[in-house]
Formats: sequence, C-alpha cells, structure tokens
Amino acid sequence: MITDAGEAAMSDDVHRPMEIMIGGGPAALARPSGALLVDDRGSLFHRGVLADLGHTPDQLRRLDRHGFDPYTYAAPTQRVPAMAVRMWLDQLATSGPVLNGTAELAVDQQRRLVAVLHPAGATDSLIIDVEGIPTLAPGLPAQLFPGTSPALHSFESAVGVLVTDLVRLGPAASEPTAELVDVLNQGGGPADLLALLDRFDPALLAPFTASIEAIRAIAAFLRAKADAAGPLCFGDMVVYGHLAATAADRWIVAGGGDHALATAEALLTGNPAARVTVVAATLETAAVNTARYFDLCSRHTSDGGGDGRLELRTGVEPGPITVTGTGRFVEGGVEADGYAASIGRGRSLPLAVGKLARWARQARGRVVGTLLFDDDLQYLGYRLHFAAEGLLRQVDVTGAASWYLPADVFLSEQARRVELMGERAVPPETGGTSTDLAPVAEQAARLAAARRRGTVREFKKVPERWVP
Repeated sequence: MITDAGEAAMSDDVHRPMEIMIGGGPAALARPSGALLVDDRGSLFHRGVLADLGHTPDQLRRLDRHGFDPYTYAAPTQRVPAMAVRMWLDQLATSGPVLNGTAELAVDQQRRLVAVLHPAGATDSLIIDVEGIPTLAPGLPAQLFPGTSPALHSFESAVGVLVTDLVRLGPAASEPTAELVDVLNQGGGPADLLALLDRFDPALLAPFTASIEAIRAIAAFLRAKADAAGPLCFGDMVVYGHLAATAADRWIVAGGGDHALATAEALLTGNPAARVTVVAATLETAAVNTARYFDLCSRHTSDGGGDGRLELRTGVEPGPITVTGTGRFVEGGVEADGYAASIGRGRSLPLAVGKLARWARQARGRVVGTLLFDDDLQYLGYRLHFAAEGLLRQVDVTGAASWYLPADVFLSEQARRVELMGERAVPPETGGTSTDLAPVAEQAARLAAARRRGTVREFKKVPERWVP
C-alpha cells in the first residue's frame, strides 16, 4: 500500500531489482541498456490530431544518426508526417523491456526505492524494487492558466508561496495566516481564499501581489468555465483530441509559440467552419520559422492569400479570462465562443516523484536539485536529491521537462539561465526549441553516452560558459 508519506509495502511476488525509465518519446534514447521503459503512449505523436509535424526533413536531418531518416517520408521542404515519427518512437520503445502504462516512485517500509507500476487497462498495480538512479522523461509540463506565471502555475503553488511569505512576517501575520490555513484545511478553493484575503489589511498583503494575482487568475478561469456559453480549455486538449474542434466555430487561441499555432491548426483542420484569432504579445521567433507557420499563413490568413479564417493579432499580452454578459470570451478586442490557452508551461515537479517529495518533506528532509552536463558541457537534464531519515534517493530528469526547472526546488534565476541556455543551444531562427523532437533526441543520446563513459557531471548552477 502507499501511505500519505509515499511509503509502499512490498508484495511477496516482487520482481528482481530493475533499472527503470518513466516516460519515453525521443527521450527513450537515454534509457540504460536493459532498463524497463514505462510509457503510456500518450505523447503528442501518438494521440495528436495533426497529420504532420511543424518541421521539415531539412530541420530534422540530424535525427538520421538516431535511426530516423526524415527524407524517407517527405521532400526536404515539406512537413514530416506524424505517423512516421510514431513508428520510429515505437521502435525505440520496444528495443528493450517496455510497459504501456504509468509509474510512480516511492520509498517502501524497508526504505528501499520502489516503482509503483500502473499498466494501462489493468485494475491492479505492481511494485518493483528499483536499481540505480531512475530516469524520468515526463514530457512537457501542464499549460498555464492565463494571467499566471511558470513559478505560480497552480492554485497549490501560489498558495504555498503566499503561506510561506506570511509565515516569514512573524507575529504581525499570525492571525491572518491561521485563518488562511483554516480555509485551506476545510477544502476551500480560489474563490473562498480570495473572499478571505479581501478582508485583510491591503498593506499587509502588498508585498505578495504576484501570488495573489495568480490566485485571482485561476479563480477567473474556473468562474469562466461555469459562466461561459462555450468551451474554455488548454490548447493541449485540442491538439491531443480531448476536445472536438467543432465545440465552437469562433475561437480565441492565447499564446505566441508553436503550440499556440498547432492549436489553431487543429481547430481549423478539425472544423471547416472555424474562425480563429491567435492573440499574443508577439509571435516567438522559433514559431515563425516553422513550416507550420508558413502553411497556416498561406492557407488561412488574408495577408498570405488564404481563406481568411485565421487572424494573428499581436501586441496584446493575454491576461486573466474575461467573459461578457452574453457568455462570450474577450481577449485583445476579440470576442469568441471558444477559448484555448497556450501561453506557456508551469515549472513543476514531475508527477512520478510526488510521493518521494512528500516522504522527504514530511520526514523533515530536503529536496534539492543539481544540473547535469557532459564533458563538453552540453546540458543533459537535472538530478533531484531526496534526503531524509539518513537516506538519499536520486532521480534524473531529461527531455522536454528538463528545461522547466521545478519552482519549489530551483531558484527562479537558475531557471531563467537554463531557458537562455536552451535558446543558445537551439537558436530560435532554426525553427526549433530545446523541447522539440530533434533537440530532445540529441540530449537523450548524449545522456546515454555520458553514462556509458562515466562522464556525467553535476553542477549547482549553470556553468560560466553558458552565462550570457
């Protein structure tokens, strides 16, 4: 069984200790030889509704060294079919032991590191003893609520920061802090908390504007879900096919990255009657250098000679969700029946280490992180150290998720430096980002090679070579 502290009781039929990798996709290239790969086949490539990637063989040509030749499937300037990538990723996954499902890491009652496996379609879980340092590649983190930031990406993260800041004020904030904790203990949500905060002295709360505004933005999103006449969702829901493009005909897509453009493309492709406005402060350089961008402009924007069903409206930073009296969404001077948010990603711990984090923190231990590089100072990911009860358990995180350092483990300055490092490693002018298919494959292959050579190096901060 798994306790609140994340402990597990081992079953009598436990398997021999195994190395394990949780999550796959192109990051499966980092899997140690013979390690069990646990992946739920839930990636963009397996569930996405779009037939083609946003990139061409010329942009993905370096994948040939990893077993995928994009020129086999498309002309140099055409978009690569998603099905071809899907087949390659399946080959990577099945090159060793593989389980279609999910997994969580935990500490058992004998204080051994174990993995709780949840096979897809099964009602029972399996617990195995873990050997070595597990590898995680959970993919992109959850998308942000409009009006929040990567570090304050959820109600839990914003409240955690607010409570910590109030406690630091000492006796002057003891009574408000106690009232706030009472509301949370009673299961109060964003609206309940805001009602309480509105009764506090504004001067007391003045230093904590960021966390409170994040809570207000999340409350606005939840309120709009109830009040709006049409669908309100994250872009992932559209791109992964969890929400039909026909749920509305007039859409706002908030965000200026390639994922926002992919969301717009999924809506336009899936609903011939759809009209979409992408609203962003600016379109990101990487996004406008993709084949997807040129396709969308030529097919669907008036300026590009298309059918006029797509408008790209820049100069407006999307804020908290606003709904008119008639239940329509408003953003950037545009009204629409549907709203899809694709404004960024949160900086959160991977779900697979949630129990480990609770074990360490409830035992008054620590969770700290270090950055991993090879001998060439190429970034390989980050390592989490869970220290408690005189024990140390470690987990390596690579792939797309490794570029979003968890806000409750790494400082914001460090997270920003890692983002800048990614921009230098994969110049946006190439149409790629550090979290795209080819860069993730390169990173994973480097991690595997560094492990074989014993040259994985840990740093507490970004090496000076990468600091602008």
